[in-house]
Formats: sequence, C-alpha cells, structure tokens
Amino acid sequence: MSGVGFLVFLGCAVLSGLASAAWADRRDGPPRRAPGGAEAVRTRARFGGDGLSYPARPVRGDLWFPAGGDGGPPYFVGGARPPVALARGGRVLDAAPSGGAGGGLLRTDWTTVVHEVPDGSGTVRIDVPDGWARILVAELTAAPGAGQVGPEAFRVPWRRLLRLPGAAAVALGLAVVLGVLGLHTFVLGEEVTAEVTGRRDGVCSVRWEDPWTGGTRTAGVDCYGGERAGDPLRIAARPWPLRGEAADMENSPFMLTLGLTVTGAVGLAGTASASLGGAARLHRLRRHLRDGGSPEPSALRRAAAVVPWWSAAAGALGLAGAGLLVCAYGAGATVRATVTDTEEFVCHVAWTDPWDGTRRTAGVDCDDEAVEKGQSLEVSAAAWPLRGAAFDREATPWLLGGATAVCLGLAAAGVAGRALSGRGLTTRVRTRRRPAPASPGSVAPPGAPVSSAAPVSPERDPEAAASRPGEVPDPLDREHLTALARLLRSRLDTPARTPPREPDVRAVAWWRSPRLRGMVLTTGVPWFGLLVLVATAALSGWWWISAVRLWGAETATARATVEHRHEDAPLGPWLVPGDAEVAFRTADGRTVTTDVAHEDPGPREGDEVTVEYAVDSPSAARIAGDEGLGQGLVVSGTVAALVLTRGAWCAARAARNLRRLVRAARGSGARSADYLLLPDAGDPRTAPQLVFFEPGGGRRPFALLEADRGPRRAPTAARLPLEGAAELRWASDEPDTVVPWIGGRPLWPDSPLFDLSDPDEERDFREYVEEELTPPGVELPQGKETVR
Repeated sequence: MSGVGFLVFLGCAVLSGLASAAWADRRDGPPRRAPGGAEAVRTRARFGGDGLSYPARPVRGDLWFPAGGDGGPPYFVGGARPPVALARGGRVLDAAPSGGAGGGLLRTDWTTVVHEVPDGSGTVRIDVPDGWARILVAELTAAPGAGQVGPEAFRVPWRRLLRLPGAAAVALGLAVVLGVLGLHTFVLGEEVTAEVTGRRDGVCSVRWEDPWTGGTRTAGVDCYGGERAGDPLRIAARPWPLRGEAADMENSPFMLTLGLTVTGAVGLAGTASASLGGAARLHRLRRHLRDGGSPEPSALRRAAAVVPWWSAAAGALGLAGAGLLVCAYGAGATVRATVTDTEEFVCHVAWTDPWDGTRRTAGVDCDDEAVEKGQSLEVSAAAWPLRGAAFDREATPWLLGGATAVCLGLAAAGVAGRALSGRGLTTRVRTRRRPAPASPGSVAPPGAPVSSAAPVSPERDPEAAASRPGEVPDPLDREHLTALARLLRSRLDTPARTPPREPDVRAVAWWRSPRLRGMVLTTGVPWFGLLVLVATAALSGWWWISAVRLWGAETATARATVEHRHEDAPLGPWLVPGDAEVAFRTADGRTVTTDVAHEDPGPREGDEVTVEYAVDSPSAARIAGDEGLGQGLVVSGTVAALVLTRGAWCAARAARNLRRLVRAARGSGARSADYLLLPDAGDPRTAPQLVFFEPGGGRRPFALLEADRGPRRAPTAARLPLEGAAELRWASDEPDTVVPWIGGRPLWPDSPLFDLSDPDEERDFREYVEEELTPPGVELPQGKETVR
C-alpha cells in the first residue's frame, strides 16, 4: 500500500475510532429519557457496601430505574446475588469521582455515590458514569413512593436491550473499514495481468495498463512466488479514489479476510455477550419482582461465577491454539513443497493442493541458511477454513503446542483456585479502595466503615439555618468551607512517608530546597524533547560526521556496488532518507565499505552507483547527484533546533519563576492570616487550594492561592494540617507572588494570590465551590453570613 492508500486507510480508521468514542459517550452520558417516564431506563453500575449490612466487595451490573411516576426504588442487578432495591428517602454521605474505565477516546469517568439507607442500618456504594450521578442522587434522596413496583414497570422494547461495548464498537468499526477496503479493491476493482519490473524484500514493482484510461500505471505489491523481472503477475487494480494503486491476488485477500473475520467476530461476540447478559439480568429482576424473591442460582451460573476473567481469556487462547493445531496438523495433509525463495527465517514454498489440485504458495518458518532455493520441503497444508496456508513440521508444532498447553493450564489453575478459595458465587471487581468518607462536620477515623459517620446535628441543618430570620446561607462562610474541606480530606489515605523538611531559604541557598530543585527539573527541562534529541542524534549522527568530513575536503569519485539495502527508518524514505551499504575501491587501491544516505527511490542491491568520497577519510561518502544526505541534514537539523529552542524557553521560564518565588519568600512584605486547606474534588492528591481568613476567627476568606501538590507519596493535601496560622510574605515590587510560611517553613505556591475582594474573583470562587467541590445531595452547613 502506497502513501496515499495508507493515509486513506488511516483516515477511515480514525473516523471509526471517533465514531466509537462518540457512541461510548452517548451510551454513558445522561439519558434522553428521564427516570419515571413511559419506559424504564438503565445504566452500568458497580455496587458494594460497608462490609456490615451489605457485602463490601463491589460487583458489576445494571442499575434500573422503573417506569411510571409512582416513586418506586431503583434496582441493582449484577453477579450471582439477588437484585437489590435502593430504598429512597435516605441520605447521601458523599459523591466523589472514582477514576475511569477504559482509555484514550473510550475512557469513561465514574462517580462513587455513598448512600445511607433510610433506617440507618448501613451504607452502600454505587459507582455510576458521571452523567448519571446527579440523577441517582436525586432518586435516592426523593421521598419514598406509595405504590409497589411490579415487573411491568421494567418492560422495555427489545431494541433497548441491544448494547455495544466500547471495545466491540472499535472492533466493528475496524471490520467496516476492512470490508470497505476489500469491496473497493476486489469487487469494484479490475483484475489485470501486470509485468514485474523489480523485486525487493518481498515487494514486487509492477507495471500494467490502466483498465479505465488505458495509461501505464506502476505500483508495488506483495509477492511470494519467486517472481523475477519480466514475469507476469495477476493483480487487482484499484478504482477511484485510489486509482494507480494495486493489490496482489494471493496474500492480500487472505489477510483481508482474516482481519475482517477476526474483528467482526470480536465485535459481534462483544455485542451479543453484553446484550444477552443485560437481557438475562433484566429477566432476573422481573422474575424477582413477580415471585417475591430470587431462586437459587442455576448450576450454569454457579459454574460461570467460578471462572475468573483472566482464566476465561487464557482458555479462549488455548482453545484457539488447539483448533489451529487440529486444522493444520490433524485435518491437514502432509505434502512435498518446492522452495521458491528464502528470507530471514522464512521459506516461500509452492505445492499442489491435495484437495482440488490447484497450485498454492505460502511462507513457512524455516532455517533459511540450511535451505536452498529449489529444494523440496515437507510441510503441512491446512484444511478448511485455512486452506491455502501451510505450516512447517519442525518448530511450529512444538511452539504452538507448548503455548496451547500453557494457556489451558492457566485456565484450569484459575478455575481450581477460585473454586478452592470459596468465592464461587461472587464476582470480583478490582476498584481503588479508599477510607470511608466522613459525615459533614466530622472526620471519620482511618479505616472506619462508612456507617460510623455521625449524623448532622439540627443546628447545622442548612434548611433550618435558612429559615431563621435575617440569615441567608452562604457557601463561602468559614463553617461551610471547613466542613467541605473535612469531607474532601477524608477521601485521602495517610501519606506513606514524610517528605524532607523544607529549609529556610532566607538563610540558605535556594538549591538546598528539595521542592525548588524538583520544580526546576520538572518545568525547566523538556524531558520528552531530550529523548527526541537523543533519538535524532542516534539516527543522524553519522550524516553530520560525513558532511563535516566532506565539507572543504579534497574529494574524488569512484564506482561503488550496493552490497546491502537497510530497512527504511520511521517516516522514511519520503521524509527521512534511506541507508545503503556500498563497497568501492579508492584511487590508491584501498577497498572501502561504508554507508551512504539516499533519497527515494534509492538504488537496489547489486546496482552500481557513483560515489563522492573524502580522500583523507574515504568512509565519508555520498552518492553523486543524490540529495539524500542534504535532506537528512535539513530534517535532523530542524528537529534539533526546535528541541533546543524549546529547552531554552523552558529554562528561561523556570529561572524567571524561581527568581520570583525566592524573592517573595525573602521579601519584606508580610501579613498574618488563618488558612484552610481545600483539596480538589476530582483528585484530592492534586494541588490543593489555600483559603486565607483574617486571624482571630474571620468568617469570610479574603484571598486564596493554589499550593504545590508536593511529593507523590506524601502530597500536600494529605500531610499539611487542615487549618492553622500562616504568614504571607511577598516582594514589594511583586505583590501578586505570595509565599505562605506555615510552621516556620515555606509552602511554595503554584499560582499567584487571588484577591477575593474583587467581585469577579469572588464570583468565580463561589461557582467553583458550589458546582465542582460540593458533592450533589450531600448536606453541609451553609453558614449564617449574608451573601453579598
């Protein structure tokens, strides 16, 4: 496939990935039909408890919201346990981000909702996609309905049961791309006879007459039958928009069909598994409501629960290997094939099909140094559905048989381990465990269950506070921010270690501070750019050495023979020049073998070219009239210049920021304040906010800044006291850069100081607290200050 064909295929694959991502967003986004409508709605979920009233190990399943407006509870159905009704009218203790599932474009962010049941007997954790979190909180905190939900409340049309997981969507998208490519090439294209004009590394250069315009076309196609220049070769000429491209009629149809079959089978299997599994869980829910309970799981379900996912994957691979062994060596036929060509560890063979007598060609594994062209080789011709493929009878049976045995052994070991451990009726899902969140206004002890959180006192009830005359709830009140900070802080683990103590930079040099050194290394050094520079130097170093030796030196020319053509480098040879090894004799009789750069198309192995070499250093040479060396110097020089420019800019920025921080820490401006540490709601380990109040019990904050996140194992949000006293210091000529000193040591900021006396800054901070920090449905004290 040429550059144009590859770009077209790549564009189709990218569009397929984007369509799959859009489908994943639509699947896990907010529902188009709100709960309580004419149809029941569902979403993916993970359900677990506090280990007391409900099992602590979470399980995957579906969360169903009933149809109708009678106020029925949502139900969770998953694993081998009976469906669980999530009673309405309880209290939401927390609603926190809990990471994501998938990766890249198919990543889905999840939220963990911690719900205390109405009677206070226990708590449950429900993980749902972010778009469903507010809907679930609203349902759980709503008043209980008077009616009884029956199985008719969960009737949905069959089309609503079709589910397309993200991985299955990607597989089906690739299958569509491969199918369109095959249709375009082998159905809409024309089969013509082309003439082989050359061959290199299993690729034949062919020339043919265009069946639509009558012009002459040239392209490269795969060939494995020992074709030489001048031999005829049947190819498929592609129509518009890839006119001028071609594909061979032997290997390409087989590989295209194999890829289409594999991706299509994976996509259809994933869709069928998800759809049938969802339909089975819905049937269990309706039967549970109809019969007033759930019967014992069937023997098939108990057996399925014993098989872990990795054991099932290993078993599938083992069965696939066993099927390949049977197809190739059990049902296949042993034939004598003729070696038509050899490559590294590969022999191209031709034989007569034992079933229909046609001539077949394929590549098999072999020791290319011990096998010669024209030699007879015993191979195994595979039966249907792999007819046309061949396998050697020496190494492959042992390697494939060993891998199959290992996979089947892993599958059996997983089943035996799960059965012996007694976890046959549970579905285990690996989730990140974190300490139970505290109730508003209190901090739960580390490791305590969620149900041990203290209830909200009446004087902290926001509705009661709002009902008092002359008092308006204010989210920026110190009481509210303190309760919110404690709730967010309770999601963090205790730091694994204590970081090095920050020195007093007013008395020592700045480089004595470990955090300042880390900031300089993080922001002042473009590490990825350095890796690119090292890779560029490794690839193009000999180009520059040759160019320096040739520049200004006495040169001579000679006829050279191309001994070896190296593999093209990435992005080559149309951007990065190719590399060939040539041998020539100098004017003084010395034989020199060296590498030369060449442009595209380059010489083939065995061709003779004219080289220009340095008389004093003949290993520095270039092909006369070839621009490959100059092209490589321009490309590598441009990359190196960009990386060095980026590095200089990063170093200058880091030096400027370092100077401002050190001057602020040593500055003459000073002010005392009370601080409150406010972790981030999305990831409490990221850089926290420091909110400053007037000392002595100020009710409203006057400023805030973003603090340094600290080391990974001991983040600032986890090790710094939640509230305390701080001294703010700054340089007189840069009042926006402020360094807070806490406990006699500096806490380095990641942002300037934001003055909350500015109405715009106060509005932005208020929106941040209300919309991003405060979990939906969680009761927090709102304070008694009047909102300005």
